Parts: sequence; C-alpha cells; structure tokens
Amino acid sequence: MFEKRNPYILKNIWDMHDGCSNCGQRYQLEPSFFYGAMYVNYGITIGIALTIAAIMMISGSWEKWHYLAAISAGIIGLAPITFRIGRMVWINMFVGYKPDESD
Repeated sequence: MFEKRNPYILKNIWDMHDGCSNCGQRYQLEPSFFYGAMYVNYGITIGIALTIAAIMMISGSWEKWHYLAAISAGIIGLAPITFRIGRMVWINMFVGYKPDESD
C-alpha cells in the first residue's frame, strides 16, 4: 500500500501506490478520501496515551510532567506507524479484502 516499507523515512510518508498490485483496487476512491483516517488515527493515539498512562499508574507514583513526557514521547515516536495504521483501517472499512479474486 505504501511505497516505502520503513515508516520513519519521513520524506516519503505521504507516498502511496495508486492501487493494489495484485487485484488493481484503487486506493484513492475519491478526492480527499483519507481525511477520515485522521479520526481513526486520533482513536489509536488516544489508546496509546491511555495505555502509557495506565502502565505508569500501575508501576508507581510519578510527577505530572513525567506523564506528559512519556505520553508525548510515545505519541511522537509512534506517529509514523499510527499514520499508516489509520489509513489501512480506514480503507478496510470501505473496501473488502478478497485475496482470491483478481481482475
């Protein structure tokens, strides 16, 4: 789906193939199709933040700025991955995966 395998090459983060090499399904179904992926990405990011906060709460007593630093580092560090996951989840909500079919 993405042209580069490494999500941390930020120069090419927006580059995607036009369609599936196996079945020919176009990825850009309509102009601005992936704007909705921002909402999926937001949900994933909130999940990451809550997970980090829960782990920190269970592991001991921390200052507020420790929470802020850990959650910020986690979100920023995982941003390229959540960007890709958000787009993949969004397109899979509208396009079914049929591995045996080809055009």
